[in-house]
Amino acid sequence: MKAQLGMEIRGFTSLRRPDNLPDEIAHQIRQRILDGTLAHGQQLPTENELATAFDVSRNVVREAIARLKLAGYVETRRGTGTFVAQGIGQRNFEIVTDELLHEDALEHVFQLRVEIESGAAALAARFRTPAQLEALRLALAKVDEAGADWEKGADTALDFHLAVGNATNNPYFIRLMAHLSHVLHDSVRTLRSTSTGTTRIAEVEQEHHAIFDAIAAGNADQARAAMRYHLTNGIERHKARAPGKTT
Repeated sequence: MKAQLGMEIRGFTSLRRPDNLPDEIAHQIRQRILDGTLAHGQQLPTENELATAFDVSRNVVREAIARLKLAGYVETRRGTGTFVAQGIGQRNFEIVTDELLHEDALEHVFQLRVEIESGAAALAARFRTPAQLEALRLALAKVDEAGADWEKGADTALDFHLAVGNATNNPYFIRLMAHLSHVLHDSVRTLRSTSTGTTRIAEVEQEHHAIFDAIAAGNADQARAAMRYHLTNGIERHKARAPGKTT
């Protein structure tokens, strides 16, 4: 076991002094769990061993383990140590933000968004309240005001999409959208940044208005189609502008 743990420690890469050391350590351990290097049920190196491997304090390691435990990747056993949790694939769902740096992962996230958010738009058209419709109207106005400011536009666009989720009045949709909000934010920022200075920004504004109009009219089928069209357009335009392609 000691020899195996030594191999696991040597497998970690040195930190690049990121702003959040516990997150970086948790990311490296999580990746080794997901790729099978650290198997389900396997004991992790001790806090001292991990602190030495990463050249950090035990407190930093302890914070990283706490993050992994909260996310369901590891479990601690009193007097024994920390172990990779069993059945991660069955009870844990997470999209790691770093994965969005890869084009295929970004496309997969948008495929997920298409299916989830088009359904949310349809439900919002059926069940939104007058107060929620007004919240959507205000969120849409802020998107319009953002104009060519892509960072502000990304933030306000996310608020609009989350407002659609809230208008479903389905607690599971609302919780799922909240859970994915950080991923939605990063994916929106990616597409907004690559669309700056193109006709896509004006198209986005039109598509948002089409979604709002359908929800306001109570037309579930039209709201579903408008959201699907909006998200599909976004990822397709992004793919077309990828390096090596022309628009």
